Amino acid sequence: MSFPRRLLTEGEALVADVHPHWSFLGWTAIAVVVPLSALVALSVAWPAAPLAVAWILGAILALSMAWFAGRLVRWRSTQLVVTSSRVVQRSGVLGRRGLEVRLTRINEISYHQSILERLTGQGRLFLDVGGDRGVVAFNHVPRPAALAAVIHEQIEDPGMSRPSPPGAADPAGERRGSDARHHPPPGRDDTEDTPPSGTSTAAIAAHSAGGSDRSAARRLIELDELRRRGILSEQEFAERRARLLDQL
Repeated sequence: MSFPRRLLTEGEALVADVHPHWSFLGWTAIAVVVPLSALVALSVAWPAAPLAVAWILGAILALSMAWFAGRLVRWRSTQLVVTSSRVVQRSGVLGRRGLEVRLTRINEISYHQSILERLTGQGRLFLDVGGDRGVVAFNHVPRPAALAAVIHEQIEDPGMSRPSPPGAADPAGERRGSDARHHPPPGRDDTEDTPPSGTSTAAIAAHSAGGSDRSAARRLIELDELRRRGILSEQEFAERRARLLDQL
């Protein structure tokens, strides 16, 4: 399931669209494995076991699979979406729930990972939006450090996710960028800097080529590498190359 393009406002670009980490399935997966293993062990080690035992284990397995299927549907219908102007969470199977945070309202981005969460590549993402809502938390986020960096880049420079018309100015974007520079993403870890699955190729290119300390020539080399690896299309490469050449 992908974020419907019709829900994007005019001039808004889709940057990332991710589902929760597989740990979202949690105990439901274990509840399926345990009775299934018991059935297999029973048939091998005790083939003459009473039929009632097999029926009981089979009933437990059926209930566990139904629980797992329901959780899987919930996982599939839950999305965390980052666009060039907002962060959106959508969830629910029969009923739908949604949460929308404008990038201009985000004061601080942070994340937390326990040892186990870091080993499995997931964690919790926190957005401080102030006001009555305070801190908004997102659980089971895959690679939260990378997603926090992607959101920070959109706050700093919303135009990085899509080409801007030549000579166009975005005073609001410059103002957001000036404010965001005073709030760098805390706890940023370069070893976890790979954007999660669902991040657009344009955002990956911007994330890889970004950095005020790199020269335009260096960024051209990196863009060419992204094109050869298939991350950037020829059209995206040509547009970004033209923009960088203007800086030389």
